[in-house]
Amino acid sequence: MEKIAAIENVELYPLGEIRMGCDAYGLSIKTSHGDFDIFKSTPILVGHTDYKKCIEQSTCQNFVLIRGSFATYILDIENQSVSTYKVTIRGLDNEWSEEQAIYGKSKIHINGFSRSYYLQYPFVKKKLFHQTFEKYEELRRKQIEEAVNALEQNHQ
Repeated sequence: MEKIAAIENVELYPLGEIRMGCDAYGLSIKTSHGDFDIFKSTPILVGHTDYKKCIEQSTCQNFVLIRGSFATYILDIENQSVSTYKVTIRGLDNEWSEEQAIYGKSKIHINGFSRSYYLQYPFVKKKLFHQTFEKYEELRRKQIEEAVNALEQNHQ
């Protein structure tokens, strides 16, 4: 008999105040196939603790959507991997770019949520997620810096 992937428990982790009067919380999600504790120190919830507003399990029960304050992630429960759908990248001089994450050539549609998600960021095993995401952020910060400086170079 095949075991149905399911969310068993969600736990919040206080991260302190990140802007005036707004406390942030990381979270971990325990599933039937293993724990996703990689977001314990990532601000997912900001200004509230109602995680049910930002976590949705797919109708096939294989995926979990996390709509965080600064990023949207999709977890593959059975494969214990994570993809990034949307993210806010902060540039070197306080620029902010809210964007769909594109990294590598991986492309997949995920259905079964309140809407369909087209992922262009690979599913990465959870133990490698932060390392991979840091490389993506570094690349995007360089690209944002180039874009910010492009007009200055053309108008000198």
